[in-house]
Amino acid sequence: MANKKELKKKGSLLSGLMAFFSSLKLTIFLLITLALVSIIGTVIPQNMLRADYLKVYDESTYTTLKAVGFLDMYHSWWFVLILTLLTVNLIACSWKHFPKTWRFFSHPTRLLDNSLEKASASALVWRHSWKLENDDPASLLPRLNSLWAGKWEWLEHAGKNGSEFHYVAEKGRWSRLGVYFVHLSVLVIFAGGIIGSVFGIKGFANIPEGEKISSFYTYGDNRVPVDLGYSVECRKFKVEFYDNGSPKEYSSDLIIYDNGKPVKEKIIEVNHPISYQGFTFYQSSYGAYGGLVDLELNFRETGMVLPLRLEVGRPLRLPENWGWIEVLKFEENYMRMGPSVMVLRDPGNGVKPYQFWVFLRFPEFGKENGKTAEFCTFKNIEQRYYTGLQVNKDPGVWVVWIGCIMMILGLYVAFFMSHRRLWLRLARDPDKPKRLQLVMVGNANKNQPSFEEEFKELSEKVKSWK
Repeated sequence: MANKKELKKKGSLLSGLMAFFSSLKLTIFLLITLALVSIIGTVIPQNMLRADYLKVYDESTYTTLKAVGFLDMYHSWWFVLILTLLTVNLIACSWKHFPKTWRFFSHPTRLLDNSLEKASASALVWRHSWKLENDDPASLLPRLNSLWAGKWEWLEHAGKNGSEFHYVAEKGRWSRLGVYFVHLSVLVIFAGGIIGSVFGIKGFANIPEGEKISSFYTYGDNRVPVDLGYSVECRKFKVEFYDNGSPKEYSSDLIIYDNGKPVKEKIIEVNHPISYQGFTFYQSSYGAYGGLVDLELNFRETGMVLPLRLEVGRPLRLPENWGWIEVLKFEENYMRMGPSVMVLRDPGNGVKPYQFWVFLRFPEFGKENGKTAEFCTFKNIEQRYYTGLQVNKDPGVWVVWIGCIMMILGLYVAFFMSHRRLWLRLARDPDKPKRLQLVMVGNANKNQPSFEEEFKELSEKVKSWK
């Protein structure tokens, strides 16, 4: 007796769990939660450095966001839990409804009996009757094959008024599995995402023009170097600007070397990456460094002009007793005034060094500043750049693509294909035993208006039979 109670208790517990995990309310809740946290993951930048976060948030906000996992959301335990619950929910829903669907395959309805005739009163079934004179039941099959292209089967059944012949044909039986194929595709996509999350690598690399790298660093404060196994060279970086100085478009001419030999090259742009041996390189950012600057040093008292070519970051000693000069840095659009350089001038002879900006678009800017005995004119710059690349390795991406293709096929089957069936019964007319009566019933689980028109056409053809 105790064993029966325990089994009953376990059965009720399992039934309760099954009802919970197969609940439509749980599905809606999980999908809304997933959408909300995905919005959070889009609004809050992921996997940045602590210093970058502190430029936007204060220390307490940063600590809170990091503690709850919003700074690396897609690897957090609660995000994985949401995906796991949604996976279990999909499996439970499929498991709950699949036996009913499978009965269409394992136990198809082959007899047009009274219960099926009564079902013809529903909106999905149509029925017509004809009386045929002196027709041989066995001779009806060839006509049916030409009537409807479904696969016809027939059997003889003992009825109340003698032998009955039952015919059945169907199309699109497998379309009933479309929804389960969609569920399976979602699970495949989840599996691909998990594979990419666990085994994938995401990082960055900065490559100066004309130089190579053979490794990159992962994102976050704990930057870890990752060896590529080959080298990538930035042969040339190109950037174009709008008139206001903001970047218009930029691209990198990359060459991949394997064992010292060039194996692949491509000019990459935003959304046009290059891939090799599982790693994909995306154009992400760029920056200026170094370069050669052409300046003219103007002495106010004598009117002498000294042309100079300086390398950014490297001081130059001037002739005579004119001291030192250095271009400290270059800005592409300083204070929205276009290309400019910061110059450090040390005249010597006990004069205190000073700094000033020189603008390419405003050559008279320094001349108008009469506080110094000299000024500079910015003539030209041969700027050098580095390209900023995002480097990804995602072994689950092909699994995700397969899941997406499966989903498209499943949605097409689920929404645009229907399971259509026809039943016919040829038997003696109960009112006039010397005559035969033909009853036809049709059913479609989707797109009933279209099937109704088709059924009417079939009815007219059958009516013409003699």
